[in-house]
Amino acid sequence: MNTADVLAIGAHPDDVEVGCGGTIILAADADLDVVVATLTSGETASRGTLDDREHEGERAAEILGATTYPSLGLPDGRVGVDPAHRTALLELIRELEPRIVLAPYEQDRHPDHAAAGRLVRETSFLAGLPRLGEGTPHRPAHVYHYMVHHPFPPSFVVDVSRVWDRKWRAVRAHESQFGPEGGSRGPVDPGRFLQVVEAWATVHGAMIGVERGEAFHSSGPVPVTSLPGLARLEGEAPSRYQIFH
Repeated sequence: MNTADVLAIGAHPDDVEVGCGGTIILAADADLDVVVATLTSGETASRGTLDDREHEGERAAEILGATTYPSLGLPDGRVGVDPAHRTALLELIRELEPRIVLAPYEQDRHPDHAAAGRLVRETSFLAGLPRLGEGTPHRPAHVYHYMVHHPFPPSFVVDVSRVWDRKWRAVRAHESQFGPEGGSRGPVDPGRFLQVVEAWATVHGAMIGVERGEAFHSSGPVPVTSLPGLARLEGEAPSRYQIFH
């Protein structure tokens, strides 16, 4: 497996597509090496077989522009309950040596999402300790958290307007989860959930004056090389509506 500039991690297949799929597409379009990884295979989902989820995840990763699509095979519904889970993720981080890691927000209605966010943040730090585990130590420069269910005040918002249709194709590639045949059975109504995802993208976009946005949380300041917003002065026309001045 090659190294990665960006490693996007989901607790289940479809988490990355929903939370940060547009950002991943933008990174891949910029010729960055992007890897999308899942901690579990999503085997306890209310819909779809393991084969369904695997094939859908591979199709979605291809749409996103990911170079590889590894799964750590952790138990769905029990992410982070075993110290071996940290070891498996640590080995992946050291193998890929990502500069940036993306993971679910550490508060979420689904325990696996919250646990994945904590596991990624903690393991990204521990992967840099030379006396812990196997392989060459590597600590990612940044860990950013994306939204699945639980809203948060964004540390920054990425404009994904121009790639929104491709992101949506990647989300819809998970037909067993979001296809019409699923109806409203199970704990999540897929149609309603996708309406909320689209609504949040509109709200986050309006926060920065664009059509669609993806929100991220950072535990510390986000480094910049110039005043944010200067790019707009170079010819990028703002939206007609912006929540914040």
